[in-house]
Amino acid sequence: MRALIATYAWLLARLPEGFARANAAALGLLLWGLRRRVIRANLRAAFPDRDEAWVRHIGRLSCRRAAEMGLFSIVSPRLSDDAIRARVQVHPEALAGEARLTSDVGGLVLFVPHFTLMEMMTAITLAAPALGDRPWVTLYRPLNQPAADAWVKAARERFGMRLASRREGFGELMRNVRAGGASCILFDQKIQSGRRLTFLGRPAAVTHLPGLLAQRHKAATRIFWAERTGFWRCVLRSAVLRSTDTAGLTRESNAWLETRLRSSDEACADWLWAHDRWRYGDAPWHEEL
Repeated sequence: MRALIATYAWLLARLPEGFARANAAALGLLLWGLRRRVIRANLRAAFPDRDEAWVRHIGRLSCRRAAEMGLFSIVSPRLSDDAIRARVQVHPEALAGEARLTSDVGGLVLFVPHFTLMEMMTAITLAAPALGDRPWVTLYRPLNQPAADAWVKAARERFGMRLASRREGFGELMRNVRAGGASCILFDQKIQSGRRLTFLGRPAAVTHLPGLLAQRHKAATRIFWAERTGFWRCVLRSAVLRSTDTAGLTRESNAWLETRLRSSDEACADWLWAHDRWRYGDAPWHEEL
C-alpha cells in the first residue's frame, strides 16, 4: 500500500497540475455519487430559499474541493519547501494585531472549521517562521488503513505540527496550552455526544471541548482557517473570539461559521457538506447549550 501511495504522490507532484485537477474532479464526482443524498438534504435545509440547480452546483463543488484536500495530503511529502511556500500564505492578521497567533499571547486554543484546504494549515510555521517559536499540537482521528495513516501523519507533522490522536490526545492539548503552545481542534464535525445547538436552522450536536480547554486554562482563543485562493493554494487566517466561558465560546464559534457559510457561494462550497453534522442533533441525551 505504501508503494502505491508513494507512486501516486510522485505522479501528482511531477505531472502538470492539470493531472491533479482532473483527478480531483473525478474523485469529487465519485464522492457526490456516494454522498449526494446527505449533501442535498443538508444544503436544502440550510438554504431553503435556494433552487435545486444551486444545491447541485454547491454540492458538487464541495465534493471536488474535498477531493482536492485529500490529494494534497498524498502529494505534500513530494513537494519541496519552496513549492509549499508558494502555495501557502499567512494573512498579516495572524502576525500582528488582536487576532495574532504569536507566542506573546500565551497559551492559545484555535477553533478550526472543516474547510477543504485545512490540510495546508500544518505548513503555517514554514510559511511564517515567526510562529514557529511555540509548540503546535492538533487533535486528529487516525485513518483505518495503517500505511495511509502513517503517510498522512508524517505529511502533517513535516513542519513541526504534532498530532494527538482523538482517542487519548486531549491531555496533550491541555499540557501544550499550559506550556504556552497553540492547540488546534476541529469544532464543526459530526459527533454523537456533546451539547445541542441550533446551527443553520436545525439542532446539531456540537463539541464543547475547545471552549472547555480555553476556559480551564484561561487561554486566548481564535478561529483559525484556510481560505482557498486557488487549486492547492490558500491564505491562513485568524479571527478573535470574545467569549471566555465554554458555552459562550461554543456559541460564538458556531455563529461565526454560520455567518461565513452564508456570506458567499465561494465560502459555502468550501465547507464539507458531506458530513451529516445534524444527525444526532435531536438525540434525547444531549443537553441544550
